[in-house]
Amino acid sequence: MTRKEKSRLEVVIAAGGTGGHLFPAQALAQEILQTHPNARITFLGAGLKTNAYFKQELYSYVDIKSATPMKKNPVKVIKALLSITKGLFRCMRYFKKSQPDLIVGFGSYHTFPVLLAGKLSKVPIMIFESNALPGRVNRFCSKWAKLSAIQFSHASEYLAGKSICVKMPHVKRNGQISKEEARDYFQLSREKFTFLIFGGSQGAQAINRFFCGALEPLLAHGIEFQVIHFVGSEQRVEKLRSVYSTYQIPCCVKAFEEKMDFAYSAADLTISRAGAATLAELIEFTVPSILIPYPFGSENHQTKNAAYLADEIQGGLAFEERELDARILAQAIIDIISTEKLTSMKRALQKFKEEGNKQDLCSLILENI
Repeated sequence: MTRKEKSRLEVVIAAGGTGGHLFPAQALAQEILQTHPNARITFLGAGLKTNAYFKQELYSYVDIKSATPMKKNPVKVIKALLSITKGLFRCMRYFKKSQPDLIVGFGSYHTFPVLLAGKLSKVPIMIFESNALPGRVNRFCSKWAKLSAIQFSHASEYLAGKSICVKMPHVKRNGQISKEEARDYFQLSREKFTFLIFGGSQGAQAINRFFCGALEPLLAHGIEFQVIHFVGSEQRVEKLRSVYSTYQIPCCVKAFEEKMDFAYSAADLTISRAGAATLAELIEFTVPSILIPYPFGSENHQTKNAAYLADEIQGGLAFEERELDARILAQAIIDIISTEKLTSMKRALQKFKEEGNKQDLCSLILENI
């Protein structure tokens, strides 16, 4: 059976790993299916069967073997190469049977066997890169791709071939949400200044610690506020609630929140990591932020992301974790709230959002099949 003889669109999405990869990948799948209800979308990637961020009840998938060969131990390197080889052959068998029209790669070592199999099987490939500094897999595989779709223009400097700026795919949620409606959802005051604190899909204890340490200086400065805080695990929820209760600070503390659109709509200022998906949401909802990049990310890519939002867009501040403490964080917050910085950051985000002139990733993909 040739591709021309098929009666429906077949798209493979290569994704795995963290929520930062899987959330936009699943949002893209949703958009494709809304446009082409009869399309067949199949996810291929390592670890999908046990990945908490992948909704396997919604999408068909093939869980493959893969690993990163970037190890110092020669035995681990050999084991990783064996896993990649197993994943490669499984993908090639799948492609021979299904004859997909396109593979869309979302990066990370979880997807390398899929993209390599696509190259060997002569299946067209597109790359989506959400970070300012592309990951190793996308940098390497971009030379095989028809084009690379990027969220930040600087990423094109690291990729081979043609690059086009696109909007990060978002799961379609609840339409426009007012600040008042969003704060009602979290059972908080409609009027008080509201912080949104979180560490991405995996949480961040350092951010929790810094912000808790900043509470006394903020209160001493006379700032009245409330907090929405997602702490990353159920074990930390009661501890954080107790801290806020001690200071009589209104709060909503959860391990995780599915309705992040409500959280961003409620927030005046966000303190978070600098994952690509987080930055896309901050831009989409025009929420000023203090970014504390995850210091152990691959090639320190979150630092590049944070610098782009802080320096290029001017929509927030960026601090490296090793240079930060509760006192510095508190002073940064006071400076933002006590001056016009909050307003200017929000305007900068709105300007970037309106003037970005970015294409829609789903439309770009459908145009190139």
